[in-house]
Amino acid sequence: MTVSRRLFVTAAVTTAVAASSTSLALAAPGRTGAPAVPEAPYRIPISPEDSPDEVVTKASHVRPTERQIAWQRLEQTAFLHFGVNTFTGLEWGTGDEDPDVFKPTGLNTDQWARALRDGGFKLAILTVKHHDGFVLYPSRYTKHSVVSSSWRDGKGDVLRAFADSLRRHGIKVGVYISPADENQYLHGVYANGSARSRRTIPTPVDGDDRADAAAVRSFTLDATDYGAHMLNQLYEVLTEYGPIDEVWFDGAQGRIPPEKVETYDWDSWYAVVRALAPDATVAVRGPDVRWVGNEGGLARENEWSVVPVKDSGNGSIDYALKYDAPDQGSREALAEAREVAQYVQWWPAECDVSIRPGWFYHEDEQPKPVEQLTDIWFRSVGRNSVLLLNIPPDKRGLLPEADVARLREFRERIERELPEDFARDARARGDGRRPSQAIDGDPDTAWACPAPSRGTLTVDLGEAREVDRIRLGEEIRQGQQLEHAVIEARVSGGSGWTFVSEVDTVGASRVLTLATPVRAREWRLRVTGSRGAVRLAEFGLYRSRV
Repeated sequence: MTVSRRLFVTAAVTTAVAASSTSLALAAPGRTGAPAVPEAPYRIPISPEDSPDEVVTKASHVRPTERQIAWQRLEQTAFLHFGVNTFTGLEWGTGDEDPDVFKPTGLNTDQWARALRDGGFKLAILTVKHHDGFVLYPSRYTKHSVVSSSWRDGKGDVLRAFADSLRRHGIKVGVYISPADENQYLHGVYANGSARSRRTIPTPVDGDDRADAAAVRSFTLDATDYGAHMLNQLYEVLTEYGPIDEVWFDGAQGRIPPEKVETYDWDSWYAVVRALAPDATVAVRGPDVRWVGNEGGLARENEWSVVPVKDSGNGSIDYALKYDAPDQGSREALAEAREVAQYVQWWPAECDVSIRPGWFYHEDEQPKPVEQLTDIWFRSVGRNSVLLLNIPPDKRGLLPEADVARLREFRERIERELPEDFARDARARGDGRRPSQAIDGDPDTAWACPAPSRGTLTVDLGEAREVDRIRLGEEIRQGQQLEHAVIEARVSGGSGWTFVSEVDTVGASRVLTLATPVRAREWRLRVTGSRGAVRLAEFGLYRSRV
């Protein structure tokens, strides 16, 4: 986690894959069991021959998949970094740790789940394997795992406990399986120079407890020696631990000699994820979600979900612009990227940050103050992104009491920031169609503007109310369209409309804070710039209680 993600790329899962007992639905982005109805494209080709206006038009036609929509609605997710580093004090392990160092004295994943639920988290991701290669479940493909620890006599399974606890508390389950693996490098598997060749997954092992081979769903995929190792571990996790809702990769390479490189088999890895967990989001080294570009949890002020991307090999794509560029999706950014980009793609941003200075637990560190966490929330969730907050368990296998208290305080603070939507079920009028659907609280309904760069929505609260928080949201099934809007109020005692704020992007969620509360009965939003006609699903008006 300490490595820069500048090498991150994501994959277009388009490789041809043969399956020995099943067929892989590589590009099926819809809900499991849903009718086979073609979806609008989440990726559209572009070329240097396209004019800037043509690229913008193409971007206006990009639509998210159902799994991307579901992911963006989570808003706030959790990361739990736990493993041998928890006990060694390192952030990046060496791969030659004695597995017996892993000895949590009081592991209680129900305590994790309760704290996350009470903190308002809807999904949590466990570091099933970090860069050191130590695995938190009894894998058939490595002994560098809990089976070689005296903890619970080698019969412990953190992943099992984690998944069961989260589901009991109504939280979705995510897994992080590091592509880098220092232990497999020491065993001559990682970065050994092997060529990609056809591999059968799962690969049988001596004493394999999957006795009924005919019942095992198997695949034939292209992979290196290490790529096959990863495929086998993905197979175990995705078939033996119940439904997995997110698979999280990063782009780290092992700390190995510079002439040694492991070229990751992203196409095959993603194919197995799509086949075995079709509703799972693949992030941030994946086709569904991108890294925002920093580890401070901060999105750009104008964060676009439609961005230019380029091919980078092995069925993968990369940022067309620099990963931390201050602008990834505006008209200017799209024009700049035309020479190198092959597509515009729905690739929303995830903002990752740790509640403590480190990603793993260290006794001398303390959690961030609630004021800082609140600022991060406004600059991530409030800027069309999803917040991924890391809360590391300690050596006992518990979330520290200070962190649990801070999570509760954090949720209470956000509830006080946005306590009551005055616009909910107020009176709305406007041009276009269905103005009342911008204030009905349903993200699947929306006020439809009459045309691009046009539309005025007025909300009458029935009485003058003080407002200092404004929340906006587009109906993203129709893409991200808004490029500029002005918010105004008919201030008490005034005869006309007074400027309150303005915004250049919205997307799934945008939250504006006013330095001084404005008291008014009537409020309006005027769309003055957009790509296609805007569909506004939310126009919320709040008075904070902080």
